[in-house]
Amino acid sequence: MSERSPAVMIVNPRAGRLRAGSVDRLVAILRERYSLVVLECGDLRELARTAREATGRADTVIAVGGDGTVSRVATGILGTEARLAVLPGGSTNHIARLLGMPTSLVAAARALAGPTRLRRLDVGCAGQQALLFLGGVGVDALIVRDAPARVKRFLAWVGYIPPGLRHLQDGPWHVQVSVDGSVVEVTARTVLVANGSFLVHPWFRVGRDISPDDGLLDVCIYSPARFVDWVTIGLWMLAGQVHRSRHVRQLRGRSVAIRTSPPAPVEIDGDYLGEGDLSITMCPAALTVVVPAGARGVGED
Repeated sequence: MSERSPAVMIVNPRAGRLRAGSVDRLVAILRERYSLVVLECGDLRELARTAREATGRADTVIAVGGDGTVSRVATGILGTEARLAVLPGGSTNHIARLLGMPTSLVAAARALAGPTRLRRLDVGCAGQQALLFLGGVGVDALIVRDAPARVKRFLAWVGYIPPGLRHLQDGPWHVQVSVDGSVVEVTARTVLVANGSFLVHPWFRVGRDISPDDGLLDVCIYSPARFVDWVTIGLWMLAGQVHRSRHVRQLRGRSVAIRTSPPAPVEIDGDYLGEGDLSITMCPAALTVVVPAGARGVGED
């Protein structure tokens, strides 16, 4: 390229995989292609505002952090002409994996500095928060809430195992799920609203035929009665056929509202939001993302 394009890199210094000197190394790589400004923001509540302000000075906004960081940055740039790029600095990095980014921070930066292409993604709009990958009500949110940051920093996704074992038998909740106005009432331990298709690794599929660019949200309802039922669900996930489990039900639509009794915990893209209801509307092809030219995301042809 004869001229470097303007970009703002927003770094969450609390991200689990960032180490001393990491940012300097990323900057050195990315400045081969971009006229780069680096901003640090460790307050998730301020990330969207920081990203919105960055769109006034750059064509590309690069989020460095985990899924929560990326989701908040995406929230800030929605409705603008800016493009999103992702560098995986968190414990699970679902969004980066979905896009086909290398799992190494340095390798991902080199990929962004090389040939790239643009991809359009759907976004779930949950009030003032964007859902890029996955939202959860019930046990899933409890696991997110109680996974220790220090453990995740050193052991990545393994940090979710202890709270998972502790909370799998919590609930169940009485759940009312409305999808495009059609209401289903069930008893469940977890309800996932999915724009992405897997948990932790692309092998573990949370439902059937879930795509981030089909204009639809998938609602996956998990109703295991016993711990052994969770084990069978996990095995079906690994086989890529969790829809065959008798403890799983999947719905699909453009508008989802979930109400629970008693109030259940809620998370979006790895951010714990407290207890209450969850309402999400699909915004098709609302976000432009920069991905390596030669990479293919999960489920992408």
